[in-house]
Amino acid sequence: MYNPRCKDLDRDYFPSYHTTRFQDQPEPNLAVLEHFVRVTKLHGRELTEKQGISVDHLRYGEGRQLVDVFYNEKTTNQAPLFVFVHGGYWQEMDMSMSCSIVGPLVRRGYRVAVMDYNLCPQVTLEELMTQFTHFLNWIFDYTEMTKVSAVTFAGHSAGAHLLAQILMRQNVITAQRSKMVWALVFLCGVYDLRELSNLESVNPKNILGLNERNIESVSPMLWEYTDVTVWNSTKIYVVAAEHDSPTFIEQSRHYADVLRKKGYKASFSLFKGYDHFDIIEETAIDDSDVSRFLRNIEIE
Repeated sequence: MYNPRCKDLDRDYFPSYHTTRFQDQPEPNLAVLEHFVRVTKLHGRELTEKQGISVDHLRYGEGRQLVDVFYNEKTTNQAPLFVFVHGGYWQEMDMSMSCSIVGPLVRRGYRVAVMDYNLCPQVTLEELMTQFTHFLNWIFDYTEMTKVSAVTFAGHSAGAHLLAQILMRQNVITAQRSKMVWALVFLCGVYDLRELSNLESVNPKNILGLNERNIESVSPMLWEYTDVTVWNSTKIYVVAAEHDSPTFIEQSRHYADVLRKKGYKASFSLFKGYDHFDIIEETAIDDSDVSRFLRNIEIE
């Protein structure tokens, strides 16, 4: 167990129970989720309505396999690209709640791609991971076609889990492509699915399609990372929020250790004052700690 003192795994794997906000509400865990949905949707609407940011609606596959690419009139053709993958335990959330991160980055000179994906149980987690590999191939084709100068990827929660595949897809990520990737940012992710696979709160009626055969193949913590050298020029940031559960924090800390021991340039950071949700909400604020962190990655 990542939290040996845990007496309620369902609660430890449910991030909304660990916020310190909304404690004046009858059910803080529901209040923080409702706030997240309301605020992030507002951030997305304001990009085009109030901030003068344009968006291209693109598609990399069927169903919800969509990508919105954001930019403004000052964005150059070869501007660096920032790619964001949303969370939601592979079964919730969508692009309308995934654009908080866009504004400050576009104003900083980035082009920003926000991707969506098919959710479980429409697909199993194994199928979703295969579709995410197709997305990786699509986004690198896009970077090469548009002559993007550099790429940073970030994933939040389940999106961080999906993003981990980039380190394992040698058939997609050639040495030339990996050199384009300035940084990988894993925000509040979950990387070992063994404990949560049997939790009805997280995996009701096994909608993720997990079993003894595939549990290791869908758990980045357990993978054998063999092609490390092609990532020598890429920085990897594994980030946890102070007010996330001990299990989430320790999964992030342990995953950073796994990557470092394999030879990646990986670091772990615990962001003080944040929970699982406002660490995304505050990416919309130019001078917030998390927004400055993301913008300054390239110049570290």
